[in-house]
Amino acid sequence: MEAQSLAQELRQRQYNKGLVAKHLIDTISDDDIISAYITCPDCGASQVNEHTLRAVIKIARNTYHFFNLCDHFAETQHRKHC
Repeated sequence: MEAQSLAQELRQRQYNKGLVAKHLIDTISDDDIISAYITCPDCGASQVNEHTLRAVIKIARNTYHFFNLCDHFAETQHRKHC
């Protein structure tokens, strides 16, 4: 998967939720919208490191697969921080 495609799918998820106006969602950069989904809400740390994130994006088949992969790596990497 390409980062741009993932970011667009994540934006679509936000559109579907309807909590934020579409024009505001569209102003968020690809990196920032991806980051929003991998940032710990408790401590603000990234749940996966940048190297792992690049690999996960590459091998993810879709957004659901991306979430599953991030969850797996977050369990091993993020526990050190939070």
